[in-house]
This record gives sequence, structure tokens and C-alpha cells, in this order.
Amino acid sequence: MDDNNEVFELLIKMYSEIQGIKSDFSVRMDKLESRFDDLGHKVDKTNIIIENDIKPRSKALFDGYKQNTEAINIFNNKIEALQNEISNLTIRTVKNENNIIHYSKSMEQNI
Repeated sequence: MDDNNEVFELLIKMYSEIQGIKSDFSVRMDKLESRFDDLGHKVDKTNIIIENDIKPRSKALFDGYKQNTEAINIFNNKIEALQNEISNLTIRTVKNENNIIHYSKSMEQNI
């Protein structure tokens, strides 16, 4: 009978230890679930910030970049047109200077 009592006491002790482990495991699982819930809330909050704040800002920056590029292209075209006009004026000025020199020489010869 002593063996049966020892086995029974050992079983009671094992049962008690298993219950303690089960309790610890439950507490740990509850903590993990709580942390996962917190993490889920943080992810949701981050997604909301991305959707409502970062994406619109990014789009606005892209639109600004696009407008700046278009403005730069317009200015480049205007500068190119002005350079062409300056080149034409330079050619006309040189031509007029040559005509003045030619007329001055003609007038000197006639005097």
C-alpha cells in the first residue's frame, strides 16, 4: 500500500506542477495576446498615418515636382527663343556695321 500512496502523492505533486505550468502558460499567452493586440493597433495607426498624411504629402510633392519641371521646360524654351533672337540681332548688327564701314569708305573716296 505504501507504494500506491507514494505513486498517488507523486501523481498529486505532478498534477500540481502541471497546473502551475498551465497557469504560467496561460499568463504568458494572455501577455502575448495583449502584445499582439497592441501591435495590431500600432499597425492600424501607422496605416492610417500613411493613408491620411504621408500619401497626400507624397502626391503633393510629386505634383510640385511635375509643375516645376513644366515651368523649367517653358523657361528653357523661352531662353532658347531669346538666344535665337540675340543671334539674329548680332548678325544684323554686324551686317549694319559692315554697311556703315562700306558707306564711310565710299564717302571718303567721294570727298
